Amino acid sequence: MPYVETRRACHSRICYKPHSHPTLSIGAVDIGQSCFSSVFATEQQIESGSLVVIPAHIEHSCNPLPDRQWSYQMMHLDAHWVAKLFDELSLSFDERLQESFTPHLKPKVIKNHKIYQSFTQLNDDLFSNELTVFEKEHRLIEMLSFILLPNIQWDELHLSPYLQSYLYDLVEYLNASEAFISLETLSEKVGISRYAIIRLFKNNFGLTPHAYQLNQKINLARERLKSGQQILHVAYDLGFSDQSHFHRVFKSFTGVTPKQYQQRIVHT
Repeated sequence: MPYVETRRACHSRICYKPHSHPTLSIGAVDIGQSCFSSVFATEQQIESGSLVVIPAHIEHSCNPLPDRQWSYQMMHLDAHWVAKLFDELSLSFDERLQESFTPHLKPKVIKNHKIYQSFTQLNDDLFSNELTVFEKEHRLIEMLSFILLPNIQWDELHLSPYLQSYLYDLVEYLNASEAFISLETLSEKVGISRYAIIRLFKNNFGLTPHAYQLNQKINLARERLKSGQQILHVAYDLGFSDQSHFHRVFKSFTGVTPKQYQQRIVHT
């Protein structure tokens, strides 16, 4: 099931930098409290039994309260797989949920005990060694199609039109480069000021150009580590100065080291 990644964290104090995923992501708080923040939503405190549904490319962070622990679950679903699922079932699907290079919908916090219980049971099933892959897929589809997604009322983002015509070229240029690109180089590439580029990225991604590059490289690193590539090669290929630099950045975005992440991957 390469279209789903899910994990649990228990009694954690780890904090994350603001980041985004190219997936539809679903988080659930099991124990304790957390502060959910995003430039695209109102900051709020969430607690046990709450879910957060985050569309692709939405900048966010979800961290425990100061000097507190919390336990949570986090699931990432391939956006194209979700769209295909709804098409197959002839259900109404919001095309803005599909993967694109910019966000379109606001994240949603859901406080519904029945939905939380269903999500928790789904994760129990996905982690189970007693169920076949076909049974797991069936339960995933059932939960998404008939319990979670039909109960979400999406709110559309209204992004600033500020210099939007430059955004695609900038993103395409950054994503095609293995090295980190400076603001000066980006400014020369498209012919607008460094300040304008920073504002453009903050308006559309909630991240500075440099943070955007780091985020994109960490998302690529996750995929390469899952495929079994060596950590040293991944760090070098993605333009990090050394393995130590890659280690620090990866942990700040994911909460675990590259080695821990790779060791915990279980393919179904």
